[in-house]
Amino acid sequence: MKTRLRFIPIVLIIIVAVLGVYWFTQRVAAQDQGLKASGTIEVTDVAVAPEIGGRVVEVLSAEGDLVQADQPIVRLDDTLLRAQLKQVEASILAAQAQQRAAQAQQQAAQANYDLLKSGPLGEQIAAAEQAVKTAEANVSALDAQLAQLKAGARSGDIAAAQAAVAQAAAQLKVATDLHDKTMQCVEVPGRGEVCPGLGEREEQARAAQTAAQEAYDAAVARLNQIKSGATKNEIAAAQARVEAARAQQAQAQAQLDLLKSGTRAEQLAAAQAQIDAARAQVEGAGAQIEAAKAQAAVLQTQIDKLTLRAPLAGVVLRRAIEPGEMALPGASLLIIGDTDNLYLTVYIPENRYGEIALRQAARVNVDSFPGQAFTAKVTRIADRAEFTPRNVQTAEGRATTVFAVKLAVENADGNLKPGMPADVFFDE
Repeated sequence: MKTRLRFIPIVLIIIVAVLGVYWFTQRVAAQDQGLKASGTIEVTDVAVAPEIGGRVVEVLSAEGDLVQADQPIVRLDDTLLRAQLKQVEASILAAQAQQRAAQAQQQAAQANYDLLKSGPLGEQIAAAEQAVKTAEANVSALDAQLAQLKAGARSGDIAAAQAAVAQAAAQLKVATDLHDKTMQCVEVPGRGEVCPGLGEREEQARAAQTAAQEAYDAAVARLNQIKSGATKNEIAAAQARVEAARAQQAQAQAQLDLLKSGTRAEQLAAAQAQIDAARAQVEGAGAQIEAAKAQAAVLQTQIDKLTLRAPLAGVVLRRAIEPGEMALPGASLLIIGDTDNLYLTVYIPENRYGEIALRQAARVNVDSFPGQAFTAKVTRIADRAEFTPRNVQTAEGRATTVFAVKLAVENADGNLKPGMPADVFFDE
């Protein structure tokens, strides 16, 4: 029994020595492995929100869909804005028509001004003199007609009217005899006496007799009118025609006198005022056109904003809207993740902070692809220590304060996905 007790201290010494060697070996091995940390693959996400609210008409992407930059993903109702745009476009066309009319008036006013400034041409004076002569001849002719109406019918006019009545009476007798002859019955051998019916010859004879009767009645009426003389209404109408002709004659004479006297200063001033007024109308119409175009551009911009487009290429991580719902300005409708630019954040113990540098290379391993290493690069190092986050997975990290280190991870093949746990090995 005493012999066994003597071996107990020796065994304890051996056990302590073995544990010391093991601890020392593990410490050296840990130092030889280099700096290692763990984190989670993350993605930069962008919220897609409308600047203008409205009813959702169409959602073009679902969760998990890959989208390209500038690809339409949500459409809002633009019916009202398009109707307003049509109204503005119509006002632009109306203002352009007004501008063209004002430009034509300006050109006409300028031509009139230039004509007045240069003085009358010989052709203008000659045309004005001819207009005066024509007006004078018209007055003379109308005066003669009025005098004839006031003097009554002449014997020559009565004789001519009586001759016309006699001729019409002779033509009426011929037509009547022809009609009566056409209607007479004739003796036909073997058939006896035959009378014509309402045939084509009878219709022609009757039409000829009717026309001759109307001509005779008109000739008689004309003879009676000439014998009775002109009525008061006819004389008054003739007098009015004479007065109108004299007014035209006076106007033509005044125009001729004006041309011969030359252009006066007040005429040039009036012509210049017409030019200025037309120019003001052109400028006003132009201002209306520009204002309407600006309003149309604003409406078109608002219409374009009702179609939401992907701000970057990536994957739809979350969809929070459906067709028929109302979208408020600034409300997040879709979340898009930039899968081409993944990153992860790890936490380095304070005693190893000096081993990290910006743009330092690192290797990343994930459980989904064992044996495959992904390339990463340090993009940010925190300049202030913080308390250990809960997601730090190493005992060394949990025991000390840490510094956050952000790394950009290359994902050319698209194998890495947000949320994957990853181990980072920093190259020395």
